[in-house]
Amino acid sequence: MKKTLLLLAMLTGVITACEETFVEPDPKAMGYDYYPLEIGDYRVYNVTDIKFRSNVGDTSRFQIRELVDTSFYDQSNTLNYKIVRAVRADDTKPWVEDSVMTVLKSNGSVLLTQNNTTFVKLVFPVKENKTWAGDAFNNNVINVDEKEPYTYTNVGESYTVRGQVFDKTATVIQGNPTNNLVQLNDRKEVYAEGVGRIYRLYNKVVYCNETQSVDCNFGEDFKLFGTERHEELVTYGKR
Repeated sequence: MKKTLLLLAMLTGVITACEETFVEPDPKAMGYDYYPLEIGDYRVYNVTDIKFRSNVGDTSRFQIRELVDTSFYDQSNTLNYKIVRAVRADDTKPWVEDSVMTVLKSNGSVLLTQNNTTFVKLVFPVKENKTWAGDAFNNNVINVDEKEPYTYTNVGESYTVRGQVFDKTATVIQGNPTNNLVQLNDRKEVYAEGVGRIYRLYNKVVYCNETQSVDCNFGEDFKLFGTERHEELVTYGKR
């Protein structure tokens, strides 16, 4: 009899636990609004792109637009969004479609796929010093320790882009920042609450040094080759 009562009590506990209402995570606390994602959303950026060869920079300036065009369900019945990127020389020229990206936003992360490569752009919750593998889906890197770290910094702080002040932002440091006699690696993206990405820096340069097998000047900061690229938000909205 005692065993029967004990079994009934255990079953009651299991049933009660299963009937507990699932509590959805608080979007504000999780930081979901750092990456808003709805059909029709668009962002326009001014781009400055500098290609270095033998310490000479070749500068290009243009605009890109990222538009959330449509949504679809993939083979695993997961909702994805198609983002169409367009390019133009300046705001007097028409947009020309350039490429397509797909984004999957879940309760845990934001995955962006471009040129058949998937990056973990953000993870949730957004917290200071939180680190994850940005190229976790890069099959060319097998060793987990060699995956490229992405790290949150300056979470909740304001950031200014082209005179626009965004009160609450989060910066993602991509990779391990390096600036020595051999190379410079400085890459980051800044996201604003309710807006999305407002700034991107890609700055990777190889300096002329003794390990190079070419003739070059070993002067300070002689940029043998590399790229410095800035993408600054100009405008955003919904089409």
